[in-house]
Amino acid sequence: MYSEKETLSKRNYISVDHAVEHAGFGLAQIKYMLAACVVFFTEVQFIHLGSLTLPSISCEWNLEKWQILILLISASVTRTIGSFVGGSLSDKYGRKNNVLIGLFCMIVFGLAAVLQTNFYIFLTFRASSFFFLHCITPSALCIVLEISPRRMRFLAKMVLAVAGQLGATCSSLLAMYYLNSLGWRDLSFYMIMPCFLPLLIFFFLSDSPRYLFLSGDYNGGRKAMKQIYRMNGKQDVSHLIRNVKDQERGNVKQMFAPEFEHTTWMILGVITVKNLVVSIMHTAMPYMLQGDVCSTDPNNNTMSNEKENCRGLTSKTLYSLTKGHILGIVITVVSLSMSQVVGRRRSSITCYIFAAGAMISNIWCQGKEAFILKITTASALIHGGSAIINLFIQEIYPTSIRAMTTGFFFSLGHLISTASPYVSIYLVLGHEIHFFTFGGLLFIVCAFMLLRIKHEGKDAPLQETTRYNTLQSDLDWGLEELDYDSD
Repeated sequence: MYSEKETLSKRNYISVDHAVEHAGFGLAQIKYMLAACVVFFTEVQFIHLGSLTLPSISCEWNLEKWQILILLISASVTRTIGSFVGGSLSDKYGRKNNVLIGLFCMIVFGLAAVLQTNFYIFLTFRASSFFFLHCITPSALCIVLEISPRRMRFLAKMVLAVAGQLGATCSSLLAMYYLNSLGWRDLSFYMIMPCFLPLLIFFFLSDSPRYLFLSGDYNGGRKAMKQIYRMNGKQDVSHLIRNVKDQERGNVKQMFAPEFEHTTWMILGVITVKNLVVSIMHTAMPYMLQGDVCSTDPNNNTMSNEKENCRGLTSKTLYSLTKGHILGIVITVVSLSMSQVVGRRRSSITCYIFAAGAMISNIWCQGKEAFILKITTASALIHGGSAIINLFIQEIYPTSIRAMTTGFFFSLGHLISTASPYVSIYLVLGHEIHFFTFGGLLFIVCAFMLLRIKHEGKDAPLQETTRYNTLQSDLDWGLEELDYDSD
């Protein structure tokens, strides 16, 4: 009787997971990651720079409060629809096609929005660009993680999360140096230009081989693996991939199957709280920082002072925001590195508890600079914890619903954020200390919800739908003893 290792070495087939592990981490993964990094960089930059330029846009068209609400809510609604639609289409028609079409349309509508002089036409094109941008993100995340070896997935997610933090940092720097001299239109134009790079890179790269194999496109899957092996300088073993089957089209009900139901509900609760609090922070932040953040006067930070709104944020304030975003990069790297040591759940719980502490500490207000440091630190910790949760989602749900599940959770978060403009403008401004205290307590609740999750995604194989039940330990043995001869 053969041992498990001897049995594996005598097989004339390998799994998709074995094929990905054999490819290792090399030039192919770097190219995919570079393209995805620009996507995530642009997504976060869109959100942050859109928030920072909101006073300027409001001033140009002399917008009323209800028009500002429409502008903010339209972005949230289209992001909600785009994330879910993009994830579903990605599982049905492929990751690459979704990214290419979404990028092209996002560039077209984004540039069209910059050129508009009518507010309502601008509103339509801007919302459309948000829709297509968020159609892309679930696909870009899935394709990078699906081609990465299991022990390098945390690194891939770390690079994407850092790219998002760089987008936030860049938005603050651009606003600090160029908002007053160039205006929001020029800044928006320069923000769209990097999107041509991922459009070009993804055009010449193959789709996710894991998706292609499990969708029944064996020839396409083998071609994609051959391209990855060639770029990484590895021996081609794609002809040995046998243990795959056509994946069934996924649907939302699979997320609530008995093995996932409890975990799904806990993640839904965490994402609901996280997106509501963070979206309120982003929406209200420019108006908070125009006044005295330590004031308890409800009229201190409202949008009633038109002169202050048009002036925007000072360079000193934007500089403090930039320092906070740079700190966020460090926190993101540390938190994702920690997740590879102590696990995804424990790391995200730690991030949320420290974020809660940073938010609640604003009870003792020590001036605007200290306020900015605490809030940007809390935002970075929340971002780090959320990045770990996104990686966790990729690892515990099967390939047949991976992009759809990612899009569903993204979509839910954006849907919750549709309430943030009203809450920010009418309830939070002038009551910031109470909001951050309450928000901090909510993140403690999030930590308890994560504590109740039983799954752990660290180093888990993504081979849930394959015909053979390959042991996870098989992947540690490598492919050295397999028969590489083509049959």
